[in-house]
Amino acid sequence: MIRLVRIMAINLLGLSAWVGVATLGTAHLPALAQPCVAGCQSGQIQFTPGSRITVQVVNHSYVPISLEQPPMIGPRTLRHGEDIELGFGWGTSPNISLLFWALQDRAIRFRLGRPEPQTLSVEIYSAPSEPSHRSIFVENDGRVTIQ
Repeated sequence: MIRLVRIMAINLLGLSAWVGVATLGTAHLPALAQPCVAGCQSGQIQFTPGSRITVQVVNHSYVPISLEQPPMIGPRTLRHGEDIELGFGWGTSPNISLLFWALQDRAIRFRLGRPEPQTLSVEIYSAPSEPSHRSIFVENDGRVTIQ
């Protein structure tokens, strides 16, 4: 009786293994995650550390927005619908930090994109309430984060 139970257990194990192998052979494996290119959130875009990048900023919010990249670029104002392109020829070393604020003390949010390999697009939108996005950083490892 014990021998019969062992044989049945071994046969079940063997059958399970064959079913698993057959399933893997025919199943569609999930695709690897692709880099985010549109509608990206904090941490979903990464550049090669030290690479030269261009940052395109478009103000889709209802209020004027000021932006600054201290100490290289002083405050600039973008009205609704205006855009600006900033080139960082020295690359991402030292890190790039862009500071933003709404001139009418309103909450704003960013939507990031990467339309080209060396381009970061930043779209600014009005937010219904706080918290408000205030800055974008290209970190040491090349990740783009929103704060």
